[in-house]
Amino acid sequence: SRFLWGRFVPHQDLQTVLRCLAAAFKAIGGIPEQVLFDRMKTAVQGDGDEGIVYNKTLLAFAAHHGFVPKACRPYRAKTKGKVERPFRYVRQDFFLGRTFRNLEDLNRQFDQWREEEANARLHATTRRIVAEHFAEEQPSLKPLPAGPFRAVLSLERR
Repeated sequence: SRFLWGRFVPHQDLQTVLRCLAAAFKAIGGIPEQVLFDRMKTAVQGDGDEGIVYNKTLLAFAAHHGFVPKACRPYRAKTKGKVERPFRYVRQDFFLGRTFRNLEDLNRQFDQWREEEANARLHATTRRIVAEHFAEEQPSLKPLPAGPFRAVLSLERR
């Protein structure tokens, strides 16, 4: 459906990524089968003999929520584009001509823009209204877990 949800945050550490994922799942009302990740170090630790090595806490979070993490294949424009294209759209259509007082104002304006423009538009590829298409897909999402994910996250200082 190309439904857009996002949050601007000052950090990309694991705790922030997991908190944003949980907020996204709550906002869209469920959990997809798969979540596609860029090969960011927070999610992907590298490649091993049996394939991609994911962060163990991310895997526990995924198991708790019932989704399968999937990393973009390196040097494969097709999957990388699926992750990167929304960022280009946001840069070109949301940021231009706007000013923000602070992070809270940025996120407030972004939420309004998503609702009124990004998800209300006719998508060029699907030729469908994004929000309407998502409404058809939403029943296929898995339900949210009964309780929150609880993990002890370690912090390494250098």
